[in-house]
Amino acid sequence: MAHRASMRYTALKLVQGAHEAAAALSSATASLPEAIQRGMEAYRKQLTSVMLITGAAMSPTLNPKASSNPDSVERLLVRLLPRPSSRTLFTGDVVAFSSPLAVAATAAAGAMPGALGLPAAAAAAAGVDPLAGEQLQNTMVRRVAAMPGDELVTGEDEEAAGFDSIVIPEGHCWVLADNEQLAPPHVIDSRSFGPLPLSLVMGRILYCARSETDHGPVENSEEGMAADAPVLEAELDVDALCGGN
Repeated sequence: MAHRASMRYTALKLVQGAHEAAAALSSATASLPEAIQRGMEAYRKQLTSVMLITGAAMSPTLNPKASSNPDSVERLLVRLLPRPSSRTLFTGDVVAFSSPLAVAATAAAGAMPGALGLPAAAAAAAGVDPLAGEQLQNTMVRRVAAMPGDELVTGEDEEAAGFDSIVIPEGHCWVLADNEQLAPPHVIDSRSFGPLPLSLVMGRILYCARSETDHGPVENSEEGMAADAPVLEAELDVDALCGGN
């Protein structure tokens, strides 16, 4: 499906290219021509990517069939956020991120963490290259419940007959699964690994597709949805997204 790029969308792509060029220059590893080239390459790239989600952690928002069918897979359109911060992420956003547990494990083993993920068997069943599926195993999807500076009540402290609270540190957020029927250790989120570094966030989930007749936008924060509207208009191809199911 063809889309006409809006001025807001074009502006977002220009900003992405400028940020990439500036980052290349600030790293002192690229000359001005090389930085400009990287900026142009970044401008040409789409602002979204497609990933798959398995499991029932985000049900009923995402992959609700997984509650009764463990093999259920859902396709997601992700707005990529190369430099996530408090200016681009907001409480209420559904985000994809590198699991801090996997990052720690791979770092300890001296290996590089994967990018996006689901089990290789599920990837093959969904028509995704199994090797790509293995590279995707380290990604999680959860909803942002608190941002830097927010005070969050985390649970009851029986010894103190009160409640524990935490102030989210700078450069971090608190993420939770949407499925209220699951709690640690049956689901992994910030209740398991603590505040999530914003640097591990890959992007915000814009759209989900379960089938050609069952698909729609994902409810994020008002700020996030407003920022993503031109991207969704320009890059969402429902036929292509649903075609993988």
